Order: sequence, then C-alpha cells, then structure tokens
Amino acid sequence: MRLFKMEFYKITARPVMNLALLAMIGFFLFILYQEASGTRTEIDGTVYQGLEAVRQDRRLAKEYEGPFTMEKAEAIAERFGFSGYIGRENMEYAVVREGNFCSQFVTDKLTDFLQTEQRPSGFSSGDTWENYGKYFVSGEFQFGYTRGWEKLQDIWHLAVTSLNIWLILMAAPVFSEEYSRNTTEILLTTNQGKSRDIRRKIEAAMGLGCMVCVLMMVLLFVMTGVLYGWDGLEASAGIALPRADYGSIGNFLGLLFLAGLVSVLLNVGITLFLSSKCRRPVSAVTAGVILFVLPFGVDRVLFPMLLGMGTANYYWGWVFMDLMRVSCYSMPVYLPHPGIYTVPPQWLRYIPVIATMTLGITVWRGHQNYRHSGMGRRYYSGDI
Repeated sequence: MRLFKMEFYKITARPVMNLALLAMIGFFLFILYQEASGTRTEIDGTVYQGLEAVRQDRRLAKEYEGPFTMEKAEAIAERFGFSGYIGRENMEYAVVREGNFCSQFVTDKLTDFLQTEQRPSGFSSGDTWENYGKYFVSGEFQFGYTRGWEKLQDIWHLAVTSLNIWLILMAAPVFSEEYSRNTTEILLTTNQGKSRDIRRKIEAAMGLGCMVCVLMMVLLFVMTGVLYGWDGLEASAGIALPRADYGSIGNFLGLLFLAGLVSVLLNVGITLFLSSKCRRPVSAVTAGVILFVLPFGVDRVLFPMLLGMGTANYYWGWVFMDLMRVSCYSMPVYLPHPGIYTVPPQWLRYIPVIATMTLGITVWRGHQNYRHSGMGRRYYSGDI
C-alpha cells in the first residue's frame, strides 16, 4: 500500500493539472445549470422560464406518465396543439421551441416535424407512422419527464472525452518520465522493481482514472437530479434514444456510465503502453492524443471516402468497413457516445469484446516493455 500511495502521489502531484480537473468538473456542472435555467415552457397560455418551467413541466408530465397510448397523444394534441419554433412563420432565425415537454414529445415522435421543421397539422402516416410513430403509442412505451436525463446523456460524452484528454496528460509520464530522468535502470535493479513497482504504477494510474470518472459521474448525476428532479428514470429509454431496446432510461444511463468507466480505463491502458515505448513524456502525450482522436477521424473522413469510391458495393469491402467501424466504436472516444448504441445488435456484441481485449493487451505490453527496458530493450527516443 505504501508503494501504491507513493506512485499515486507521483502522478497527482501536479497542482496545475489538479486545478484543471476541478475547473473541468465545474464547467460541466455549470453547463447543466445553464441548460436548466434556459428552459422555457408554455402551459394553458402561461409561459414559464428557468427552474419554474422545469417544475411546471414535471407537474404536467405526471398527468400523462405511465404506458403511453394514442388516447393520451390525442389529448395532449387537443389541449396544447403541436409544437413548432417561435418565429419560424416570420422567417426569423428560430432557436426556441413552442409548447411544453408533453406537446414537444408528441410533435417530435408522432409527426413529421423532425424532417420538415414546420409545425405539423396532424399525426404522421404511412411508412413513417408504421416504422417510427406507432412504437410510441403501443401501450408498452413508458412516458415520463426525462428532459434532465436527456441533457445528462449528451453532456456525459463530452465530459468523458475531456476527462480522457486530462488523463492522457496525467498518465503519459508514468514510464516515460523514468526514462527521461535515467532512473529506469535503478528501479529495475531493486529486488521488487521488476514486479511490484511496475504493477503499482499501473494500479495507481488506473485507480486515478476510476476515481475521477466516478467522481464526475456522481456529481453530474446528482446535479441533474437536483435541477430537473428525479422523475423519469423508469420511462422507456426510447424517449431519449429512438428505438433503443434498453428498458428504462435509468438502465440506459447505467450502461452509459459503465461505458464511460471502460473508456477511461482503456484510454489509460493505451497511454501507459505508449509511455512504456516513448523516452520523453511529450512524445507519449502527442501519440496518446493522436490515437485518441484517430477513430473519430476514420469514422468521419475515411468511411465517407470509401463509400464514395464504391467500396461498399463489394462484399469484402462491406465486411472490411463493418469491422473497421466496430473497431472504432470500441475505442475510448466513442464508447460513452449514446449514438453508437443504436447500431445493429450484431455489432454491439463485439464492442465490449474488442474493448476488453485491447485493454488487456495494452496493459500487458506496457508492463513488459518497461520491465525489459533496463535489459537492453529498445524504447523510442523521440517522436513516433
């Protein structure tokens, strides 16, 4: 335990980085507060703003919570009408929605509003209704006030992404700093240096990642509950993520939180591997940031190029693109993103497998690289 504490202190004894972490957490808590303060709702001709609007939306949603049916949808539409954008009829730039949480839900889910962005005159029909709208009035869909939890799932991805960048800066020097200070050979010649010290370095870095991720998770979850209330956790996940088959939105948030934790651990594992291969911390940081954002670049740049070249027209080309996309979604930058959990089920089963294998391989290789670095093994002396 003493050795673990020493390694943990070596990683965290950076006042500027610790202040950056506190500022980052404060920033995302402030975003949640700003989102709640900017809420607007209109109920029976009265407009409410800020936290009062949240309270009124919660009260209204309770009147319709539980299994959602066509009768409830029609009652909401008859009472409040459909929701459009304020000023859209006058061709003004519109950023504010009309109506309230209930009327916006009915408008978004049961009409073609999201496609046209014009106030609809009635419910959708044809294929749109059969493939999308009908799902929400089947009687199996659970309705509730979920505005806060929807905000949280969007902010969570940004929070974990920022946290991962911070962890790259913190974990990159774990091994590479020993190289740059020429202390590697000394540590690895001690009785316990080749085993216990390396394990404690890895455990300290992983422990830091777990600690700050759980801290961020708890603070954001509590802040959301305080601002928006604790209603809606039993509502169907599909209210926030169309056709998501994850039971309640509470279950889906739990999945996102777990994915965020795995993302952090995987990111630390990759960074430790790079740290064991780079002689200077700056090289490990540079490589870590590049590898972190690389899957995003592949998904947003390479795949559209391959589609444009007609690669998907060939069987093996399509298989290659599927494998690459699943691999990208298994990396830290994408794991906490709520959008990837709407991909085909046959993809989802491979994501935890790839992520777990990558974590194990990177941690093991990082351990081996550093363990043998004092025995004439090569490590990079500069840029990689």
